[in-house]
Amino acid sequence: MDQSVKMDGAFLVNYPADVDRIAPFQPWAKALFMERHETLGRDDPHPRCMPPGGPRQFQTPYGLEIIDQPELKRILVLSGGGNRSYRTIYMDGRPHPDPEVWNPSYFGHSVGHWEGETLVIDTVGFNERFWFTRRPNGLPHTSQLHLTEKISRPDYNTLRYEVTVDDPGAYTKPFGASWNI
Repeated sequence: MDQSVKMDGAFLVNYPADVDRIAPFQPWAKALFMERHETLGRDDPHPRCMPPGGPRQFQTPYGLEIIDQPELKRILVLSGGGNRSYRTIYMDGRPHPDPEVWNPSYFGHSVGHWEGETLVIDTVGFNERFWFTRRPNGLPHTSQLHLTEKISRPDYNTLRYEVTVDDPGAYTKPFGASWNI
């Protein structure tokens, strides 16, 4: 099967010929995704030292560090490389803040809990200024983005990251992805 997409004589390698297999795009989101590929991701904010919001935090070069602070009932996820940003995951059972008073951010507002040995994170309250994946570049999102993430450790040297993306502003239905780190 052809794993490249041809647009105006240019090939974008390693993407399925059927772009709709990548995500269940709303028409505007698919058009923006394709435009970002046609321009080879030149407007990607991450190389300009903007924080890697959403799943991209688990895809960036130079790794990440996860710090459990049980005495403070929170977990920090520190991004390596560039801007040395961090995300706070509240583990104290608090609800998400009222969206009318929350200032949307690159990392949103995250609350988490443990299901056995798996950390489950629920995040809302994102701004629209970042691309939330590294590959494929340019998956768009809206301020309606809601992520459910699961992080587990199948063995000593491996983290398993799973994400469900629910953004009715950009996609026709929720979808997910997973990978090992």
